[in-house]
Amino acid sequence: MGGAEVITSAATAADLAQCLRQSRTVGPAPRLVTCSRWLTCPHTHTTRAREVHDEPAAAKVATLVHWSPEHPYRSSLDRTGCADLARAYGEETGQSWLQPLGPAHALFEVTHHALATAPDPTDRPAVARTLARTRTETVVGTLDRTRGPTPNIALIPLAGGQWHQGAFGPRLTLVDHTRAPEVPLTGDLTPAY
Repeated sequence: MGGAEVITSAATAADLAQCLRQSRTVGPAPRLVTCSRWLTCPHTHTTRAREVHDEPAAAKVATLVHWSPEHPYRSSLDRTGCADLARAYGEETGQSWLQPLGPAHALFEVTHHALATAPDPTDRPAVARTLARTRTETVVGTLDRTRGPTPNIALIPLAGGQWHQGAFGPRLTLVDHTRAPEVPLTGDLTPAY
């Protein structure tokens, strides 16, 4: 690793696990590891290899968090909170929640809002104009397509997270909310090893 103190990547789960094993062996182990690809989810569905999932949690890999059950937002459709949405997903599928669950749900909320507020929901240009003016509350927070960064684009506020090994496997803790101060912190950023 050549004495690197920080590793940042978009590696696959298997590649990241191998890199972490090698960095521990060759040394010195990095102080901070970030990864933005597969770590947005608590697990991958392509492999169940123990080291692929446990290595990043043991290394306390940091990642962006765009949605979690701890987020304080509610659905504009039925007022379901993030924790309830994650719990319902788990009960229905038998799987743990995934970060993409929130944004996927928010797509339905934005679609409902646009079709319900467009002058004519069958007029495609009218629906497109309504979408461009949409500002609505969702399970990922306020989505405002009028603010940008470019017209007709809404940004999801991002928090910082870090994976830790919990009693029941890897768990994501929220360690930074600088850009989303309403999201509660659930842990502290700690050195990787």
